[in-house]
Amino acid sequence: MSLRRLLPVALALGLGGHAALAAPIQIPLPDGEELLREQETPLDTLLIPTGPVAGDDVPARALEGRVYRRSWRVSGDWSTLQVLAPIRSALHEQGFETIYSCTARACGGFGFRFGIEVIPAPDMAVNLSDYEFLSAQHPDTGAAVSLLASRTAGSVYVQLLERYDPAHRVRPPSLPEALSSPDADSSDDVTDGNTALSASAEQALLIDAVKKGGSLSTGAIKDLLVLQGHVPLLDLEFDTGSTQMGEGPFDTLEQLATFMRSNQSAVILLVGHTDTVGALDGNIAISRQRAASVRARLVSKYEISGDRIQVAGAGFMAPLAPNSTEAGREINRRVEAVLVQP
Repeated sequence: MSLRRLLPVALALGLGGHAALAAPIQIPLPDGEELLREQETPLDTLLIPTGPVAGDDVPARALEGRVYRRSWRVSGDWSTLQVLAPIRSALHEQGFETIYSCTARACGGFGFRFGIEVIPAPDMAVNLSDYEFLSAQHPDTGAAVSLLASRTAGSVYVQLLERYDPAHRVRPPSLPEALSSPDADSSDDVTDGNTALSASAEQALLIDAVKKGGSLSTGAIKDLLVLQGHVPLLDLEFDTGSTQMGEGPFDTLEQLATFMRSNQSAVILLVGHTDTVGALDGNIAISRQRAASVRARLVSKYEISGDRIQVAGAGFMAPLAPNSTEAGREINRRVEAVLVQP
């Protein structure tokens, strides 16, 4: 399971002892694949694109049901189509019928990519000039999929969004043990006695997964810096009002240091962010000091020259999650790296 915009995506894990009537689709991937995200929502609406971008919109079919989201990173010299084609064949063999398929330019390039659901960085990356898309639906079960693959920075990223009929009980294979038992806590975090977790519980689970090292793939920081020019360092820890991050170690910082050592001309800007506790001016100052503390760690622990690291503070002006819960505020207390000079 992994991060997550987290950003503004909900994670709700199924509780209860019912047997599964449907299972996540098994797809063929080349050796060396790495699962980046595995996320299930018991009841959600999935928009299945049905054609290329038209004006400012992508035509889509809205389907309600249990939605399962996964993404992978495939290392190696594979082309985007080499990775997608076997998955497409496997879907057809399982009875799925194509609704729409396209390559980057035919899809609509920028407009299509930003008009469809894309799992947020660092769990999915899209090269606007090199991606393949496929949507399909099973005529008998009503299951539907949205498949996106894109090659960037030496890897192919793949996302598979699946929708099942609400009557189906789908359980992903890696549910946390505490949530997989029918005896799990049935407090107010569980609504209507069924499968939905509260927003705060969802975000807390995601944050916990991040801190346990399951959210960021090796090389993801480098890929996203090169592709989109910035990346959040989401596993760093800051308490409200504090300007010092925790002891770590932090995977994102390790990856950022590796990138800086491998690219001696690179210059980055570290931008600090806060939650909304306190006044804006004070939070801007705190956020800049947080960025400075990350700079100090890169200099002292990883021996990266301070001349290559600039700092700035944005306060609470660019949240990634709602500030109405502690889980959301914890996400927003972060530092992002911006690539100033490659």
